[in-house]
Amino acid sequence: MKSFVSKMFAFFVFSLLCAAAFPQAALARPVIKFHVQHVYLETPGEATLVGYIENSGDEGAHVKWTDIDLTLIADNGQQMWSDTGIRHEIDDYYIAPGESMEYTVYIQNPDIPEYHQKFRWRFNSSTHWEKAAG
Repeated sequence: MKSFVSKMFAFFVFSLLCAAAFPQAALARPVIKFHVQHVYLETPGEATLVGYIENSGDEGAHVKWTDIDLTLIADNGQQMWSDTGIRHEIDDYYIAPGESMEYTVYIQNPDIPEYHQKFRWRFNSSTHWEKAAG
């Protein structure tokens, strides 16, 4: 039992030394997300999402695409339209660490209603990036 405890103690000391020698900064990476500020429904079959792409990480990257989940909800609480996994290709834009850029997405679907009254939306996105262009 003594050897097990001494091995565990040695492992704990080794782990502390590794944590001190290799700081978290060595794990630098981009953290890129598309944020929606407003949704417009002015044309039947099309939703316009106005927002920005932000890199809150500590390394730059090229944005490739974003997968979007969008739900549109009328002012009375009734769901008007919803879809998940909407892939939107992005033209390989480079975003430096801590930077953001305005971006507009047009989603086309024949079931998207034309709607000029007040409404809400729920939105989620998963943005894909790569460190190299192309």
